[in-house]
Amino acid sequence: MAKVRRWPVIISLGAAVVAGVSLSQLGTGHAAVPVAQAEEAVGAPAVALSGSWFCAGATEAPGSVAAGELVFANAGHAPVKGTIRLVSPIGYFRKMSITVPAGSTSTVPEEFLGLSKKAPKPWVGALVTLYGGMATVSQSISTPEGPASQPCASAASKSWYFVDGATLRNASDHISLLNPYPVDAIADLSFTTDEGQEDPSAFEGVFVPADGLTVLNLGSHLRIREHIAVTVTARTGQVVAYETELVSKPPAHAEFEGPHQGLNPAAPISGAALELGASGLSTSWWWPAGADGNGVSESYIAYNPGPVPARLSLVLLSQGTQSGPGASSQVTVAPYGTAFVKTNGQPWALPGITYAAHLISTNGVPVVAERSVTATAPSSMRGLGTLLGQAQPADYWLLPGTSAMAPTKHRGQVWLEFVDPGSKGAVLNLEALRGGRLAQTVGIPPLALRAGDRTAVELPAGMADVALVVKSSQPVLVEDDAWGVRPQTGVNLSPVVALGN
Repeated sequence: MAKVRRWPVIISLGAAVVAGVSLSQLGTGHAAVPVAQAEEAVGAPAVALSGSWFCAGATEAPGSVAAGELVFANAGHAPVKGTIRLVSPIGYFRKMSITVPAGSTSTVPEEFLGLSKKAPKPWVGALVTLYGGMATVSQSISTPEGPASQPCASAASKSWYFVDGATLRNASDHISLLNPYPVDAIADLSFTTDEGQEDPSAFEGVFVPADGLTVLNLGSHLRIREHIAVTVTARTGQVVAYETELVSKPPAHAEFEGPHQGLNPAAPISGAALELGASGLSTSWWWPAGADGNGVSESYIAYNPGPVPARLSLVLLSQGTQSGPGASSQVTVAPYGTAFVKTNGQPWALPGITYAAHLISTNGVPVVAERSVTATAPSSMRGLGTLLGQAQPADYWLLPGTSAMAPTKHRGQVWLEFVDPGSKGAVLNLEALRGGRLAQTVGIPPLALRAGDRTAVELPAGMADVALVVKSSQPVLVEDDAWGVRPQTGVNLSPVVALGN
């Protein structure tokens, strides 16, 4: 497989400030880009703690198909300094230094400088190092089909798993492999699709350059697949893996996917999803929020990448009550297979009620699982969203704010969803980063949460772009859900970054 060509760093002088972040551009390189903006790099303080964050799955420049933006949140009492290195599969790169003020949020567009408007808009990855403090990094993408966001990864891995993608007439699926280390990596991808197990040779021995990015278009060899589960295995080195799914509006008179599809089916609902893969398997997966009905359809999909069948139980827990008889469903996932559980119209489900969901492996075989949601008429919301299950609770969480729904006049609804998976009840306090410090959120009193229960709070207007800290007396799980309301589109389901216990 051809290796990605690497270009030398070109440095000149200059400076810029983007969205409240102090930036020092240290280099933008490509054969056709002779000059870059630069300034002296900011070094790490002698006693600073270092934190690395790795982001991918976006495209470069505003107006591109999945324009990316890095979102920083600093919950500490001192500024946090660091560096950003943007990389692409075709040789573009850019290096910046950054200062995130204390108790503040900042955004940085993932954009290379000096490119002509006619230059191709490549995929982009970001290697971020922050020195000290209590700061996190997330990534959001803006697409014609709606926004999506994910926390950036804090570690690379030899294995990554994705549960369900598609390559249809109006649906594309890309896997981004980011290598944060100074040694080249080699990765193999294997697939379970609606055609069975598939291992195209084009996705074996994939070269991922040191400090570089490789992006794979699954539709190049897995054409017209309604369902694609992916296992990424690093043969040498370690990588970080993201999946970007883009579904455009179906063409007029298109035949939709399903049992009676034609030769070139389309997905019926447009939308966008960005997902950091699961770096491991688990026998227990949680989703703080679930719901169906009135135009909202949901499925829970489990992927078993191992050789032993997995027997699973999906339990729904409505708010204020413990799960009871009839609030669960059992399913067996074959070796190297996937299984779907749709809640709509099922006699055991909870129609019209918001609930938490817990997927349990009853025979101890670990899997990876996600929730998939589509919203259309008669619901006022539009779009699709996906969310991997969560397995590790914490009692300290940081939501970076600057929600993808916030900049528009019709921002829709933004909710924080909580579930307590433990045996003790929890008290939740939400604090906002305002004026460089934490302050109690106005209109959101402390929330009491019973053991095994769930709750939610809708963020008031103006709060969706404010960073929030969630402090809990017991470990809980948290997700951030943004729902576009017509004429805005987009469903964005995202985990929240855990700062620790």
